[in-house]
Formats: sequence, C-alpha cells, structure tokens
Amino acid sequence: MSFEKERLAIENRFSEYWTYTPVAWENVEFDTPNNEGWVRLNILNGEGDYRAINKLKRHTGIIVVQIFVPRDTGTSTIRQYADYASSIFDGRKFNDVVCGVGSIETIGADDIWYQVNVTIPYWRDE
Repeated sequence: MSFEKERLAIENRFSEYWTYTPVAWENVEFDTPNNEGWVRLNILNGEGDYRAINKLKRHTGIIVVQIFVPRDTGTSTIRQYADYASSIFDGRKFNDVVCGVGSIETIGADDIWYQVNVTIPYWRDE
C-alpha cells in the first residue's frame, strides 16, 4: 500500500462515517462555519521499519481529528464528537490500515473556538 492509498483509505473511512459537522481536509480550501462546530482531519506519518520476521516494511502514523465548537458552549457536544470520531478508527482494520486505541487531548479555547484533538495511532505493512 502506498502513502497515497493510505491517505485515501483513512479519508474515505472518515468521510463515510462522519456526518456531524463540516470537515476541513488537508490542503483543501475551507471556509470556517459561523457558530457551528467543525473538524479537521490530519494524517501524521511516523517512522517506517523493516519487520525482521517477514521482511515487510511497517509504516506507522497517527490520525488526528481536531474538533472545534464555539467558545463558551460547554464540553458535552465536543466530547460526544470526540467519542464518535474515536469510534470510527479505534481498534479497526480497513484497507490494510490497522488502528490502535484512540485518546483525546484538550487544547482549550481561543477567541472563537474551543478545541479537543482525538489521536489514533495506526500502522500498515507493505
């Protein structure tokens, strides 16, 4: 599986299951909605390594779903979004991508948005 096929598999899975808010895709123009939540999907590639047993290359990375809701609206909605975003990938295997356990990190608020990130480690063999 190539890096491009990996990206397509991850983005297609998220697109298929995420219906709650608009999605900002990497390097695609996006107009931030007014007074409405939104998410950004990022794929962070990690190190590759050779697997000694079968001489395959293992590629690792992290899927990051940045979730934004309007500031001063509480945390219930954003945590529900985080639960659902995590469930899309947590412990799943699809198109040769194997995902680990998701976790969340509270980033906090700026002038407009409150942010939480969901991170899911993944790997694939080539």
